[in-house]
Amino acid sequence: MKYTLLLAGMALSLQLHASSITSLLNALEQRPENRLDTLNVEKSLLGKQAVSDKLMPTVNLYGGYEMYSSPNGMLPVAPNELIRMVQDQSIGQPFSKNILHEGLNFTWPLFVKSIYTLKEKASLLHLAAKERKKLNFIQREAIVVGSVAQLRYLESLKTALMSKKRSIQQTEITTKMQVKEGRTPESAIFILNSHINTLDIAMNDIDQNINLLTSKIETLTGIHLNQSVSIYEKNRIRKGEIFALKPLQKKVAASKKGVQAADEAYIPSIVTKGDYTYSQADAYNNGKSLREGFGSAGIYVSMPIFDSSKSTASQQARVAYLQEKTTLDQTQHTLTVQAKQLEREIRLLRKSVSLAYTSVTDQKKLLKIAKVSLENESITEEEYLRYEDALADAKAALHKAKAQKWQDIAQLAVIYGNDLRRIVK
Repeated sequence: MKYTLLLAGMALSLQLHASSITSLLNALEQRPENRLDTLNVEKSLLGKQAVSDKLMPTVNLYGGYEMYSSPNGMLPVAPNELIRMVQDQSIGQPFSKNILHEGLNFTWPLFVKSIYTLKEKASLLHLAAKERKKLNFIQREAIVVGSVAQLRYLESLKTALMSKKRSIQQTEITTKMQVKEGRTPESAIFILNSHINTLDIAMNDIDQNINLLTSKIETLTGIHLNQSVSIYEKNRIRKGEIFALKPLQKKVAASKKGVQAADEAYIPSIVTKGDYTYSQADAYNNGKSLREGFGSAGIYVSMPIFDSSKSTASQQARVAYLQEKTTLDQTQHTLTVQAKQLEREIRLLRKSVSLAYTSVTDQKKLLKIAKVSLENESITEEEYLRYEDALADAKAALHKAKAQKWQDIAQLAVIYGNDLRRIVK
């Protein structure tokens, strides 16, 4: 019983989740595509940390056992100390053919200018990843909103064709009576039936397109729609800077830092290094067991004088920067023009929707008159069917304008970075 209730609850939950456009858009946050974008942001943050790690000291423990063909020194011995050892053979001399070493060493970059610049580059790439995540999410929202709008258009178109079919079928009943009475030729019924068959073919094509749209929505949201959800505009698009350019702008800035870092490879770097070794062996002169420790530490300045690979790397960085900059310039021009075009088109579509409503109302009135005229035999079936077509076309134009308006709003939301959950309800 509990299991049945659980299944029923899950089914009800799924229906509730699919009950509004907002719930469809909220579902995008739980999808793998959004998780992949989150992982890309985390990956870019680790890239930033990886650059910072290059400024941290590295410490290593080591150990080894070495064998030589002739006695080798366990540690450097000052000349005066060595003379004393040679004169007194009771002293074990720190030389042996078999030496056990263990110890540690460290390296700590104190100043490497290019690493600081690369850290700034990594920070910019991290910001670019965050902006890309937001942009990708809004793009998926736009696809869902556009698909739902198109789905509503197709459903409305199918409803209009079904209404047209029912209207023709009602006319067919009257026509059959007129044929039976000999007032109308039998070919009139064939004309109506042919028109009905054409409508059935058109509705079947619509069902195929509806299937494609519901599959697309389910792919993005994980929710299968048996029918479209309502969609209304609760807020207008907030205009401003073109948000879709932000990821590219950050990448261009990062590329510029890459050029700077490549040039800074010629700046001297300062590194401190040190090591300590503890060695054990049997002295070669008297076989006594020796344990000796030796360490060193120092600060080193390194300045490249000639390295052809650094010059090539600098040129590659400049080309990469110019590619990114050119792509940004091209995209900025395209999106600026597209934004203006969409804004104008949305205004025109709002007017088109208003005009289309009037057209539908007028065509309904004309169709009623045409039906009466057909019954009175003052017009032919072909003329009557043109009024049926005109009403269906008017309804199609209305719903097409609505769908196109929503698709344009969705595209504009992507350009300006508007979360569509604020726009629609």
